[in-house]
Amino acid sequence: MVGGVVGGFGGIVASLPKGCGGVFSDRICDVNTVAKGFGVGSVIGSAFGAARSGGVSSCGTAERFGRSLIGTLVGGGISVAGVSQTHGNLRIGLTPLVQLAEGVGAAGMLAGCSWTPSRADSAAMRFSEECQNPSRAFARAAAGLGLTGGYAGLYFYFHHAWWSGAPAPKWFVENDWDKEERDADKFGHLFGGYHLTRLTSELLEAGCVPPARAIAWGALYAYAFQFQIEEWDGTQQLYGFNPSDLIADAAGALFAVAQQHTSSLQYVKPVWSYRPTEAYRRRNLPGHGGQPRATTDYSGQTYWFSTDVHGLLSDRAKQFWPSFIRLSPGYSITDYVEPTTGAALRAKRKLLISLDIDPESLPGDNHVWQTVKHQLAFLRIPGPTLQLTPTRKFFPAYY
Repeated sequence: MVGGVVGGFGGIVASLPKGCGGVFSDRICDVNTVAKGFGVGSVIGSAFGAARSGGVSSCGTAERFGRSLIGTLVGGGISVAGVSQTHGNLRIGLTPLVQLAEGVGAAGMLAGCSWTPSRADSAAMRFSEECQNPSRAFARAAAGLGLTGGYAGLYFYFHHAWWSGAPAPKWFVENDWDKEERDADKFGHLFGGYHLTRLTSELLEAGCVPPARAIAWGALYAYAFQFQIEEWDGTQQLYGFNPSDLIADAAGALFAVAQQHTSSLQYVKPVWSYRPTEAYRRRNLPGHGGQPRATTDYSGQTYWFSTDVHGLLSDRAKQFWPSFIRLSPGYSITDYVEPTTGAALRAKRKLLISLDIDPESLPGDNHVWQTVKHQLAFLRIPGPTLQLTPTRKFFPAYY
């Protein structure tokens, strides 16, 4: 399925010049051309991904690819036939199921090839066996409830709050690099992909899915969820399908996966803070049109990369930096909506550097308290901050 996601994304990008006139153009698109690019890329990616998965196999490379290609085509054909019977937003929302069906079909065809478990496979099997302890039943049930309930809530929020405006005459592409909000929304997409991946993988681990597999499924889910958001945006007159947003979505998910496999990246936490702006508080007054919403109130949002300097230092240098103090570069913008009139402004970029406290360093080893501290660590605790641009300014406690 990983191959299907990568291939599908590549197919969309490859089809944009013909379907939309260019990768970074803003215009009405030929949806059939883009859909064909997605379909071909997804099939090829799924087939290659399945052929290369697993350990040492009794089937040769050519046979594995042939089997996975047949399975991918069968799974994709059946799922497309089913999804095509739906209409509108439901059809868009079910698109990720095509890639899932392709992966299942490829796996089914590869079942005839025996394979030797790798060391990672053996470790995953031991994790699953140990996790089946009856004492973990509550954690597994909570994980299942969190996955279904939490993401159902996300879906209904976006369905009612995000896509309730005027529909576009046709599905279209719009790129918004360096516009009024100065790419603050790209940080939102990146952080969204990261945290959706992180939370999903943590819930899956609680439900007895091995860590390496959990982070992979978490990234796939995050990408699929955000991919359908971008597809729906293409149907809305206010937004449009945005390839740059999709790139940021994927980058966030990939960063979460990279953290799982790279120890140095584990010292960096994407942390978020928010303070409502005056424009947000006046959004329902004449001239504002209900904008900005909390999710688009970018001037009040700040994105931090909270870094454990103590952990990164050599053993000799650790004594010079307290373990509970973190160094956090941050990004935000000035107002991009005029607070009084609601008119659009071109924001200025705000680069910040700050010291903050790591909640995970707080005392207490109770399992529930450790879980609370872990989640708090991704929310900004106000700390002394130096704003570097557009003007230099010091805040005793920026939040």
